[in-house]
Amino acid sequence: MTMRSGGDVLSGGAVYVDDDGLIAAVTPLDPVPDGFANAPRIAAGGLICPGLIDLHNHLMYNSLPLWTEPSRAVPWTSHNQWGRAPTYSSQISQPARLLGATAGRALLRYVETRAIVGGTTSIQGNPRGAVPPDNDLIRNVDSEKLGTHDDFIRVSTLVADNAAALAPYAAAVQAGRGFIAHSAEGSDPKLRSEFRLLADAGVVKPQLVAIHGAALNADDFAAMKVGNSSLVWSPFSNFWLYGATADVKAAHAAGVRLCLGSDWGPSGTRNVLWELKVADLWNKTQSVFTDEELVRMVTSNPGDALSGVWPRPVGRLEPGALADLVVVRRSAAGTYRSVIEATESDIRLVVVGGRARYGLRSLMTPLAPAATPIRVGRLSRAIDYGDSAVTWKTVVADLEKIRSDPAGASARAAVTFGALADALAGDGVAGDGVVGNGLADSFVLLPDMPAPETDDLLGGARTAPGPVTIPPLEPLTTGTAWFDTVDANPFHQGLLSGLRAYA
Repeated sequence: MTMRSGGDVLSGGAVYVDDDGLIAAVTPLDPVPDGFANAPRIAAGGLICPGLIDLHNHLMYNSLPLWTEPSRAVPWTSHNQWGRAPTYSSQISQPARLLGATAGRALLRYVETRAIVGGTTSIQGNPRGAVPPDNDLIRNVDSEKLGTHDDFIRVSTLVADNAAALAPYAAAVQAGRGFIAHSAEGSDPKLRSEFRLLADAGVVKPQLVAIHGAALNADDFAAMKVGNSSLVWSPFSNFWLYGATADVKAAHAAGVRLCLGSDWGPSGTRNVLWELKVADLWNKTQSVFTDEELVRMVTSNPGDALSGVWPRPVGRLEPGALADLVVVRRSAAGTYRSVIEATESDIRLVVVGGRARYGLRSLMTPLAPAATPIRVGRLSRAIDYGDSAVTWKTVVADLEKIRSDPAGASARAAVTFGALADALAGDGVAGDGVVGNGLADSFVLLPDMPAPETDDLLGGARTAPGPVTIPPLEPLTTGTAWFDTVDANPFHQGLLSGLRAYA
């Protein structure tokens, strides 16, 4: 399934991957390249697709369960509201901050694993703080260097409320950098002013990826089309928090490039493969998109949004593109339906930059001999973290240490945050980069949204948070307990309960 502009689907096709991690050919469209006579040949046994791209996430929070505020009887109308809810700090902000400060490396590996078991090869939403290296497990869109020293993307999670705050981003866009910005999240029409501020700043260009856009109307989408900007749709989170989602019918009619993002654990799906099912459920009631158009929202569309700023194409199977692939079990439903209806059990192999990272042991063994076992629900798979000392068991064990002694971890976090505050005061942190001033050996992750009790992105530097309860780690697969929680939320009026039928 090439996702090329012509929608080529090749029966019995093969993908040739070069040593540089790029696609060399896709037969029978392209000539077989020289030099592959002795290359390993793997019978994938399924549908070979571009790796899935999740263009909206907040990775630091993805060990947490779905969140419902007990005191809330009606949906919120703006993203400015729920961060002040009574249980937000104790159930979301504090647990995530503590894990990020004391087990950042394990936390990032956990959430990336959660993504890759759903076929994701690139994901947006890397936490602030320590930057994961390239060639780790999957691509982190915010910090991916692609073998260069360039910083291709700028990200704004907190919505700018004045032109001065947008000035650095406008300068970056002018220099050709990408800009990923939250905008108009919620149902309140007044939120359109957030998009107008982006337009006034001159950033509604091909480099702009606007997240949510739930309050935007046809005029806004027309402006996005003129600027060739992209919109990331996160329908599950929108319905979960606001009981409504973006007017993607109007966006589609305007010709806006649409992508999907799974948002985060507290109000999102397990991975973008499940967000695709939410889009499918919505589409069944509206009949706006073809199956191919839905699949493009997680492959070629986000690939096109990134290809304008990344030096290599992604999201399509074509020569010169990044060799990010997923092999999905093909069902009788047809090519695109096979992807839409696939669950974690249907993911046979995931390849990132030509390197096998996750999949069936029978496929991983000849490609990644150092891969280690992982249980994904009832499934037996193999995963390669790029470090023989790292296994799924060690990742979980590191996180469980923090869960078992949150008081001790909180005390250590206070020391870490105190040193970080000193580093910030002394310019020890360069942008969102690696922490310095004595913390270079610490892989510290920082929240990308303020802690409500402090309005501080450090979440209360120098002080340990109060008693913190870290909930059990969420399973990697989507199962009965998660569906039951979905059923209990009235805001979506039953639409999201339809996800159970895909399991």
